[in-house]
Amino acid sequence: MAATDPSRWIEALNAATSVTESYGAVILPVTGKMISALPFTESLGRSFETFIKDGWYTKDERNRGVNLMKERGIVDDLDIFTFEEIKRHPYYQEFLAPHGLRWFGGVHISCGDETWCLSIQRTIAQGPFTAEEKRHLGNLAHRLSGAAAIAGTIGDATGSGALDAFDISTRGAALINRDGKIYRLNRTAERILRSDLKVSKGRLTANDPLALSRFEKAVAKLLNSNSAGSEPPIAFVRPGRGPLLVYPIKLSSMARNALAECQVVAVFIDTDLDRKPPTAALQITLNLTTAEARLAAELASGEPLERVADKLSVTKETARTQLKSIFSKTGCRRQSELVAILAAFLKS
Repeated sequence: MAATDPSRWIEALNAATSVTESYGAVILPVTGKMISALPFTESLGRSFETFIKDGWYTKDERNRGVNLMKERGIVDDLDIFTFEEIKRHPYYQEFLAPHGLRWFGGVHISCGDETWCLSIQRTIAQGPFTAEEKRHLGNLAHRLSGAAAIAGTIGDATGSGALDAFDISTRGAALINRDGKIYRLNRTAERILRSDLKVSKGRLTANDPLALSRFEKAVAKLLNSNSAGSEPPIAFVRPGRGPLLVYPIKLSSMARNALAECQVVAVFIDTDLDRKPPTAALQITLNLTTAEARLAAELASGEPLERVADKLSVTKETARTQLKSIFSKTGCRRQSELVAILAAFLKS
């Protein structure tokens, strides 16, 4: 189920934890950039926060076992260290021990050109995995890689759909991966981006360093977010022309799908050009019905729901029902959050 619905990876991790009689589990990238928006069980919340915040991921000595994990499908602590080394090693004593953790089983996950690891954690009392348990976990590697490949494909389809939707609405858009690199532009973006603002080696380059810094910080923030959302537009100054507005957004379909290549979309709006509200983009990208897209387009201006209902000639009850559905599909809880996301789609 997690393969076709990436939001259910947590459910799958909880199942893996239960079946192996362990403490918790997390899916970690072995290649590429580490981000905090990764699937992990609630039991590992505090330890994972420390892992990221205190930079332990840069000192994870278990990475010594990566090649062995790829070869066998599974690796554990005792494949890498002796009991005596574990008793003395800072990673175990300064990071894991305060959280009551010590042992892990790392299952290989292959996803395209990237390598991931299902890291199943056990407490000191639970002890290391037995040879029989490791054999079963090793057999799991192939199935997990298949699920990851499906999740990645779904993510790619989401990204491609987003580019097409923005093309329909005559909006430029760029797909950004976990490393913060732009790896694909739609046709509109290719036309909009010129010498004063362009993509070079996967990075946005501009003659406006302040705006560029704001953009990079906004993308980093979204990359580390587990929920849909957007950052305020960044205005890039263009000599002799109006500014180019760039909206970094994380669509609801991208949230929690850490295995997908596309993690963030940057939307480009040329203030020199006149555009119509792109309800088609809302429908395709956010999976809204025609009626929901029409309501969302009107709400983007910040008008109260009651006034928008009157404008669209629908009852307030119908408008509330549609808004509830929009919230569910976008991951928003308040109308202000929805307006922030919709700002990237609508007329500036």
